Amino acid sequence: MSELFESELAGLASRRALRILRSTQGRAAVIDGRELILFSTNDYLGLSHHPAVIESACRAAREYGWGSGASRLISGTTIPHAEFEQAAAAFLDKPAALMFSSGYAANTGLLTALMGRGDTVFADRLCHASILDGARFSGAKLIRYTHNDPDDLARRLAAAPARGKRLIVTDGVFSMDGDIAPLAELAQLAERCRAIFMVDDAHGFGVSGPQGRGTPHMAGVHERVDIHVATLGKALGGEGGFIAGSRSLIDGLINFSRSFIYSTSPPAAQAASGLTALELVKSDTGAKLREKLFENMRKMVQILEKIGYNTQPVESHIVPIVMESGERLTGCYRYLLERGLYVPAIRPPTVPSGGERFRVSLSAAHTGDDMARLGSVFDELKAGGLL
Repeated sequence: MSELFESELAGLASRRALRILRSTQGRAAVIDGRELILFSTNDYLGLSHHPAVIESACRAAREYGWGSGASRLISGTTIPHAEFEQAAAAFLDKPAALMFSSGYAANTGLLTALMGRGDTVFADRLCHASILDGARFSGAKLIRYTHNDPDDLARRLAAAPARGKRLIVTDGVFSMDGDIAPLAELAQLAERCRAIFMVDDAHGFGVSGPQGRGTPHMAGVHERVDIHVATLGKALGGEGGFIAGSRSLIDGLINFSRSFIYSTSPPAAQAASGLTALELVKSDTGAKLREKLFENMRKMVQILEKIGYNTQPVESHIVPIVMESGERLTGCYRYLLERGLYVPAIRPPTVPSGGERFRVSLSAAHTGDDMARLGSVFDELKAGGLL
């Protein structure tokens, strides 16, 4: 059966492939034998290489071993798991939290446990794929409203039958455009329509709001968010996802979430390093790293505007450069690699056709020289008529 997927792959305009990284990963890595500056990482604060984070992981691995050996409900829950969950819940002002092996597992496990036939999920059209997949897997009716448009959501809420559970869900920071959801307006709609309100703040957690508590705290609506989803895999520099909310929500997930029940537990080292990273986020170190990150964002936008790129309003550390022609994307991507820069080229189905782009993901670890170098190469592409 060697012909599996052959016809589907043959129909792709551009085939994805994996790149093997060697050496360090943070602001730079060795790929295919060459050191490249990375503008692709979600390690927004550079904590993946912080000595205290690494030491916590090593200490927990020495004490508990690397693998956990079982699911959380059997023998896979360790002291570091419990400590991280308690700290994450307190940080987000929620009664309880639950750690999952990934953000994808958290969202799909949550939605399939909470929602079902007869229920309705109202999701922003640009919500992460894990939210859309979880809604579809649940059997609930999925209604997608126009991106960041509370008026369109209000119309769809009014037109939908008022039966079963209703869930309004949005990203906090959207991963491809870097814009921020209008959480105050969405919270008001949820209250008016008696809907559950869920925010996936993967890209805002650790970065946005006071002490990096995320976009719900930044918008002043954290007490009105019923379900707060976040991650260890971005600003905390690690891996895994978690959900924070009421005690009954977390108890329900422990008992009904299949991606939690039937998955081997994340290693204790993963939870221990996440706890240390969270402590850093809350500290003066975290405040300085956030300040540096947003300083880098402002500098990057200034560089792009100076070379004639008309940036859309940039609200976060994610800066999209949308191409006028998607056909040029691959050539520009290769040119950037040749010049020692790794900037991810985003194609359909991750973004709609016509929305092909480079996604410049900034980190506090980037230097002024890194950004000047990126601007110089984009200037070359523009001068050559490619951008």
